[in-house]
Amino acid sequence: MKDFQQKNNLKSRVFVALTLTGILASGGTLSLLQTASAEAFNRQDRTAQQIKQRRPSSKLPQVVANAVLKAAGQRTGLQPKEFRIVKSEQIQTNGCLNLPKPAEGCTKINMPAWEVTLEAKQQRLIYRSDTRGSQVRLNEAASNIIESNLPKSVEKAVLQEAAKAWKLPEKSFRIVKAIKANWAYGCEVSTFPYPCDQIATTGWQITLQNGQKRWVYNTDETGSLVRLSKRELLTVNTKAPAAVANIALKLASQHLTLPTSELLIVEIKQETWPDACLGLPSPVERCMGTPTPGWRVVVEGKPKEIQVYRTDNAGSQIRTEAIAGMPPRNDEAPNTIAYAALREAGKRLNAPTSELRILQAQRQFWSDSCFGLPSPADGCALGRFVGWRVMIDGRGQSLVYRTNEDGSQIRLEDPNTQLEGNSRL
Repeated sequence: MKDFQQKNNLKSRVFVALTLTGILASGGTLSLLQTASAEAFNRQDRTAQQIKQRRPSSKLPQVVANAVLKAAGQRTGLQPKEFRIVKSEQIQTNGCLNLPKPAEGCTKINMPAWEVTLEAKQQRLIYRSDTRGSQVRLNEAASNIIESNLPKSVEKAVLQEAAKAWKLPEKSFRIVKAIKANWAYGCEVSTFPYPCDQIATTGWQITLQNGQKRWVYNTDETGSLVRLSKRELLTVNTKAPAAVANIALKLASQHLTLPTSELLIVEIKQETWPDACLGLPSPVERCMGTPTPGWRVVVEGKPKEIQVYRTDNAGSQIRTEAIAGMPPRNDEAPNTIAYAALREAGKRLNAPTSELRILQAQRQFWSDSCFGLPSPADGCALGRFVGWRVMIDGRGQSLVYRTNEDGSQIRLEDPNTQLEGNSRL
């Protein structure tokens, strides 16, 4: 643009100079010179005006600003004048402003729109609007909203619960979002094979932040009921395929007996494993020595609970690294079950758990409370009891253990014992 204007200025000066030369040579009058100069400069000014008109306007239309400020006031209970617009930019969206409602059909068009960021007190709201301000939607996921009528009892209850559960000072948390919400609980971790009945609740959704981590809690109206809904990490590698994250979270949920929503992937790193067993073969496996590209995924559960997984590139294979006294694993048993079986096998074989491997772990239905292994002194109740059957390898021997559902009771299986009257789940 600048070069274009400079060329026009140069052409105008040349034109004036030539005109002046011609006038002086012919003995023309000064008025003719003035007329020629005026025409040249007028032409330059008209060109500049045309360029200015073609330049797109980046100023937020007042009608959009008014619509967004009004929506923010209604959403938070604050006066629109309490907000200030800190950022606005033109974007392209679909007919739903790229913020669809559940089951909403959105036209797939590149519709010009505006994204506007507002701030007031502790609030930071990000809205999207069409160019006329007739459709305005809040990007709740990207906004920090604290409604003015948040009860102090709810705020206190959430901070106390987070501090207790995650062993951090209350002051280390800050509330970055607080909105009214309808939610349900009762099926966070189902107890197989029993169904669960969800309980609908009206209350609040509170988001806390500590560094780069966030916790989303649901509460009732007063804060007497507080439940963790999910955890979030603000910065994490997003280049890994979704299948890699999903398979790691699913297995960690089984190992840690926590819902996937309460788990947090704190690191995903690309690796190349030395063989088809991801560098973690079991004693009974023969692995092809072909280098296998994949991922190393670190998952965090409760405080000081870490699981480290290896996957192939597509997330179709997964294995668990040795950690916290546990050997490498290729099973889905909860950690409580694995620890119980490894501990008993270590005692019997006089071997550290690092030298043992879980060859197989299967969930079972036992036909009695003695897991089908009664002794003369036992009084075994008949029924259907959920538990596990775990096979351990160590120092050239294989041991099989049967447990109850949480691993608090465990019995060694005789090699000749049959599984009559029991069934796998």
